[in-house]
Amino acid sequence: MKDATVQESEAPTSIANGIHHLDRSEDVDAIIVGRGGGSDSNLQAFNTERVAEAIFTANTPVVPAIGHTDDRLIADQLADVATITPTTAGEYIVNSRQEFLASAIEPLEQQLNAAYETFQQEHEHEQELVEAVMKRLYPRASH
Repeated sequence: MKDATVQESEAPTSIANGIHHLDRSEDVDAIIVGRGGGSDSNLQAFNTERVAEAIFTANTPVVPAIGHTDDRLIADQLADVATITPTTAGEYIVNSRQEFLASAIEPLEQQLNAAYETFQQEHEHEQELVEAVMKRLYPRASH
């Protein structure tokens, strides 16, 4: 979490700095840029070049949660997905993560398990061959 000023003249710099700060953190999976609605003038920080650049260049997915459905903000247009409220943004991120795990990680887990089983079977076959050779070469030896 990173606090930022979201209105007045210092807001664009504060918001952009917050996005850049969170984007550099390895512990951050997604960035929600949020504020409650407001008048058009109160939301203008999200229509600035500085905030647009921060969202556009972020490597971490950015989800704005700014204002109301009537608001049309540059931040919403540049983001990975735009939502109306922080709650909606959180729900989107959690659902996206669960969908990702189901669609990407679970099949990889299945492939890894199948590869391990194949490896294990091949290893057992090699061990049986070694034992057979040992019996022929050293019939009196126990194994």
